[in-house]
Parts: sequence; C-alpha cells; structure tokens
Amino acid sequence: MTGRKAYLRQEMKRYLRSIPDATPGEIAELKAWVEQGNDPYSNPSHIADSCGWEMPFIQGIRAEQDYIEAMQAGLIDPPEPAGECDLF
Repeated sequence: MTGRKAYLRQEMKRYLRSIPDATPGEIAELKAWVEQGNDPYSNPSHIADSCGWEMPFIQGIRAEQDYIEAMQAGLIDPPEPAGECDLF
C-alpha cells in the first residue's frame, strides 16, 4: 500500500468518526471513493456548502439526493440545459 492510500484510509476513518449516522451504503460508497484515490473530504459532484467550500463525501451525496428528491416532488425546477454560448 502506498503512503497516499494509507493516508487516505486514515483520513476516512477519522471522517467516519464525525458521522455516527452514516448508513452501511454510504460507508461502502465512501470506501470505494477513497480506494480510487479520492479524499473523503471531497465529493464526486463537487457540491459546495453555503460558504463555497466543497462538502465532504457523505454530506455531498446527501445534499445531491435531497436536491434530486426536491426536483422529483416538484418543489424546485430542474436546471436549464446549458446553451452552447454558456460553455465559453
């Protein structure tokens, strides 16, 4: 095991101690994320908090799920597709 992987696993354990309500599914997703070489204090969608800081993994996937559920319930509108001129 490389030093980076050992460090990331250690950080994951430290992070999980701060999330006592993490579900087994969330923990499995986090482990897979970290095994791919990612930091547990980041998330796949780069979702940020109200201050603009990227949320840690479990908070990020929970926020993304809340957003999807709010769209499905009709509480918020889905985002508009980006036009070609919006990409530059």
